[in-house]
Formats: sequence, structure tokens, C-alpha cells
Amino acid sequence: MNKDWSTTAILEDYLKGKLGPQEMYQVERQAMEDPFVAEALAGLSAAPDSLQSMSLLQKQLHARVAQQKTHQKESVITWQRLSIAAAAAVLFISVAIVFLMKNNMNQDAMARKNAAVTETTFATTAQPVGGYPAYQKYLEANNRLKNDQVNVQVSLTFLVVDGKATAFEVLNSPGKTYSDEAIRLVKEGPDWELTTKSNKVSLSIGF
Repeated sequence: MNKDWSTTAILEDYLKGKLGPQEMYQVERQAMEDPFVAEALAGLSAAPDSLQSMSLLQKQLHARVAQQKTHQKESVITWQRLSIAAAAAVLFISVAIVFLMKNNMNQDAMARKNAAVTETTFATTAQPVGGYPAYQKYLEANNRLKNDQVNVQVSLTFLVVDGKATAFEVLNSPGKTYSDEAIRLVKEGPDWELTTKSNKVSLSIGF
């Protein structure tokens, strides 16, 4: 049967010489391996009264158990704090990534929109007075729908008579609002110069 060689009774019997050789060897080996047992033996041998010795050993035992519980509690609290900190860091990084992704998407959408607001497919049968670079600037400055959150084009044809655009025909458009704006831009814009014998002009204006 296994014995607890650190109990008060066993240690007292050891000090009184009541143990056999094998049992005394076990106590001595336990004292060498466990500083607590060695301290208990020293305390028992220094205290003449048995009750006082037991009280001393019990106090040492209680102090040792309390110290172990304190270390365990501190370890649990430390891990809890580390877990909370790690979770907070992951949450912060996730929110930052989502924010950056949304911001980049908005910037890309705005860049695409601005690039397509007045994208114009230039005609080959005529050109506006002043040339197409100036006409492009005119469209950008006067397009009333350039702030709409869309990316569409209006394709139309018209005839050039005495430099003026007339007889408009809308070929493709997302709606009447865009068709009317495209026609207004052409009518109120610069005059046109024919570059061929045909006076029919095809034009696409982007919004």
C-alpha cells in the first residue's frame, strides 16, 4: 500500500525512530525531492511539543496550497486578459480593412464616373468649330447631369445645316432626361464644320 511520506504522523515517527529502514529511506528521499517535506522535518525536530509541531506543519501546508491557488488564479486572469486583447485587436483590424475596402470602392466608382461623364465618341463627317479637345471641355463644363451616379451614353444623329445642328434622332439612351440633355448640349454648343459631303453626323455623349 502506498503511503504519503509527507504526513505529520509519518514524519514524527521518522524523527522518533519508529519507522523501518525502508520507510525511513522513503521519507529521506521525499525530503530530498520536496523542499516542503525537508522544511517540515526541520520544524518538527526544532519544536518539542507535538501539537505545536502539527500546527506548524498544517500552517506550512495551508500556505503552500494558498500560494498554488494564487498562481493558478493569476495565470487564468492573465490568459483571459490576453484573449480579450487579442479579440479586440482582431476586431479593430477587421473594421479597418472593411473601411479601407469601402473607401477604395467609392474612390474607384467616383473615378470611373468622372472619367465617363463626358466621354464622347467623335464624329468623322464633321467637327465642331475649335476642334474636339475644346468641344470636350465644353461638354465637361456644361453637362448638367455629370453629378448623377450613373455611367451611360446617349447615341444620336443630327444634320448640319449652315453650321447648326438640326433634325436630331436618338439612337440609344437610358431615358428622356439624358436624351434631352444630350440634344441641348449639341444645340447650345459650337457650330459644326463638315469634313465630307455628307451632312449627317453621328455622336455619342457619355454621362
